[in-house]
Amino acid sequence: MNNNDCGEIWLLIDSRQFGGIETHVAQLAAGLLAHQQPVRVLMICQYAIPSPLCCKLETLGVPYQYLGDTDYRGLRNLIRLIKSHSPIALHAHGYKANLIAKVAKLSTGSLLLSTYHAGESPRGRVWLYDWLDRTSAAIAEHALVVSRAIGEKVPSPTHYLENFIDVENVDISQGKNIAFVGRLSAEKAPERFVRLADKFPQQLFHLYGTGCLASSLQESAAPNVRFYGHQTEMSTVWSEISLLVICSHYEGLPMVALEAMARGIVVISTAVGEMPQLIDHQQNGFIAQNEQQLNDCLALWLSLSPDKQNQLRINAINTIQQRHSQQVVIPKLLKLYLSNNS
Repeated sequence: MNNNDCGEIWLLIDSRQFGGIETHVAQLAAGLLAHQQPVRVLMICQYAIPSPLCCKLETLGVPYQYLGDTDYRGLRNLIRLIKSHSPIALHAHGYKANLIAKVAKLSTGSLLLSTYHAGESPRGRVWLYDWLDRTSAAIAEHALVVSRAIGEKVPSPTHYLENFIDVENVDISQGKNIAFVGRLSAEKAPERFVRLADKFPQQLFHLYGTGCLASSLQESAAPNVRFYGHQTEMSTVWSEISLLVICSHYEGLPMVALEAMARGIVVISTAVGEMPQLIDHQQNGFIAQNEQQLNDCLALWLSLSPDKQNQLRINAINTIQQRHSQQVVIPKLLKLYLSNNS
């Protein structure tokens, strides 16, 4: 970074793997560049294994850098860089980035936006960090949430801003697979997907992702469940999927739902987070209130004629283009970033 970098917006994240927050940051960075706004992604700590986010940012042409090899050095270097380069705004994502950004804001006076992505209630030490992050939300000029339910957990005023994706270069899927895409962890309830496969033995079920439940799921899964592990390049995966099942206990507005629907992949989801607002039941997807209704929705989907299935696909695509596209949401964010200059 050199002294000619003023005018940038900095996106701060702590990243080890590639998940929903990383997808959001990559989409946001690409969207800002598309709107002629210079942007840089700052990663707090450089771990032994580089974050997959780096490769994605390189592909998108987004500049990025690590701040240090420990959280303390990352904070110290962040403060130094803010004082020497004066970015337009600092935008933090995730509890660790939010906490570090708030300390930096108190030290430098920089404009701060904090985005709250997590819908679940964490446990152990992470619960404490998450609590500190939420109770200190007022330090930021703008506390953004990706679902109204998340906003209800933050004790100070928040601003709901829709998750979004770039719909300009999205290929429509011609796939046939029924799939789960996400972490194999308790809040995502992948065991529901495995149990769903038991009810439909004539169908193949494709599970993309890894996590702490991987071994137990593989042991209990029926022969019609295929496990593919973590995917580094989702574009090839999306092209194989026809129906995405989101069976989570907690969500905000998951990026996988937007990614799927933009490609004409129909989503069956539990009624969590913003999913009931995103999906108009039986019009652009399906909403299930419980596990039995997941079964009922899948049975209904399989019973539809090709023409009716295709109409749901078209409606799903239109929903994302009209409400959750980069082209619609980025201008709203730019107004917040530039609020100190207005």
